Parts: sequence; structure tokens; C-alpha cells
Amino acid sequence: MKKTAFTMTIDTLKQKIISGEWPPGSRIPTLQQIAKDLAVSVTTVREALRTLESQGNVSIEHGRGMYVRNDPLLLEDPTADLKELGDISLVKLLEARLLIEPKLAALSAEHATRSQVKQLRALAERMVNQMEEGGPFLDTDLAFHHLIAESAQHPVLFRMLESISPLLAEGRKQTNTLPHMRTKASNYHILIAIAIEERHSEQARQLMHSHINDMLEALKK
Repeated sequence: MKKTAFTMTIDTLKQKIISGEWPPGSRIPTLQQIAKDLAVSVTTVREALRTLESQGNVSIEHGRGMYVRNDPLLLEDPTADLKELGDISLVKLLEARLLIEPKLAALSAEHATRSQVKQLRALAERMVNQMEEGGPFLDTDLAFHHLIAESAQHPVLFRMLESISPLLAEGRKQTNTLPHMRTKASNYHILIAIAIEERHSEQARQLMHSHINDMLEALKK
């Protein structure tokens, strides 16, 4: 399975901690420096570091910087077992998303910070622009759904979704090839971002459900 820039960035940063290049307690370089070193976008680095923070590996202290935790929780890879499940069907994956992501969207509408709301809208609009320009948008798509999960402030559901992130990335490559699905997905993202911005919890849940269910129904035809 070919990894996305997002998952490769997470793996690279994690390896820097495991190898001791970034020892416990050390300050992490700036987003701009990491992006330059890894040849990825600042947004990709930011989302990767937020994932590592949620996993207990780094600490992001606003106004002070980013640091490796003194007790990084790196010993086990929560996706290790799932990486062996190469025979999981896309339908089963979408059914799992349908159980988790609408609830996360509803919780995001209730708990997302102003900064997160603003970033969700920016990611949704970026995906629309990338669609119009014919450029790659997979990383933007992944970052959008990751931020919704993070802003929901439900650590158990967040970790459940993160545990299948490699499968989610591969699944999106396949669903994006469905007829009209990329255009519909970018439009859904805008509507979901607006619902979250307006704090319409039930509307955000319904839109996320419709977004995923559309892909599911298209596959079943």
C-alpha cells in the first residue's frame, strides 16, 4: 500500500523520536523547518504533529513551542494488526466509518474551537480549489476528517478512527474514483464545515452520514 504524505510524515517524525534524534524533552523544530526538510506542506506537518500529540508522543504548548514528551508512548503501533488485514472490503470500511464519523461531526459542532472551525472551513475550500485545478487533494481530504475527529474532543472515538488510518487512506483512493464522487465529496465538506461553524450538531451528523452513505450506495450498485 502506497503511503500518503500525511502517513509518511507521521512515520518519519515518530522515527526521529524512536532513534533518539529528537530525545525526550527536546524542542521540536518549527513547522516550516520540518516541512522544508521533508518536502511536504506545513499543513501536513501540523496535522501529523497533532496526531502524535493525541497519541502521547509530543506536547504542543501554544506560545512556547513543541516538545518531545519525557515519556513518549511509542512502544506499540496501534495499527500493526490492522496492517495485516489486506482483505477488508471497501464496503466494510465505509460501514465502519458510518458508525463513527457522523457522531464525531455532531460532537465537533458542539466542541470545536474557533481556530479549529476556521481551519475546517479553510481545508474544505482548499479541496474545492484543488478539485477545480485538477491537483491532488487526498492529503487535504484526510486532514479535514482528522480535524473533525480531533475537534470532537472524544478521545476514545478519536483513537478508534486513528487506529484504522492506513485503511482510511487507501479507501479514499478507491472511493475518489467513483463517478462524480470527488465533486460531491468537496461539496459535502463545505456543507459539513458550515454546519460545524454554525454549531448545528444534528445537521453536521446528517451531512456526514449522507456523505459516507453516498459512497456506500454507489459501491453497492
